[in-house]
Amino acid sequence: MSADQDIGRTVIFREVQRFRQAWVWVLLLLVLLALTVPVIGGISGPLVSLAMVLTGAGLIWLFFVMRLVTEVHADGIYLGFFPFSSQKIMYTTIVGHRVREYRPIREYGGWGVRFNRSGRAYTVSGNLGVQLELSNGKGLLIGTQDPDEFLRAIGTAGSGSAEEMDRNQ
Repeated sequence: MSADQDIGRTVIFREVQRFRQAWVWVLLLLVLLALTVPVIGGISGPLVSLAMVLTGAGLIWLFFVMRLVTEVHADGIYLGFFPFSSQKIMYTTIVGHRVREYRPIREYGGWGVRFNRSGRAYTVSGNLGVQLELSNGKGLLIGTQDPDEFLRAIGTAGSGSAEEMDRNQ
């Protein structure tokens, strides 16, 4: 492996966010309850009952394992929204970046991997993110709990300081 490959793999910033807001879990439990009431009451047949319980349990499992992983490397920004998608944003495609407050429901219709006319958003909680302006004219909002550190890492990677940071560790 060459020195350039080592630098590209050096993680300058890493953040893992999960859906852990109480209101999300209350809502999921209410959905599970609504799906199991017909089962307990004997209203539905055994196959439908099984499907309803598995659907409710599956939703809870999905929200438990879902996570947004953001990593800043010397060669780009890596985003993973497990178990759905992942992508790498090359610095050459970023024409601007800034911290901004956003309104997840009004601007994007909620949290998760979302789309609107101006671009995409990867968010899990909160209302702060780093807005990337891309060379294709679209925006990419990445939700974060530590926007200043995220921006600092992008600046470090963009300035070529990542190699120096790697040698000092």
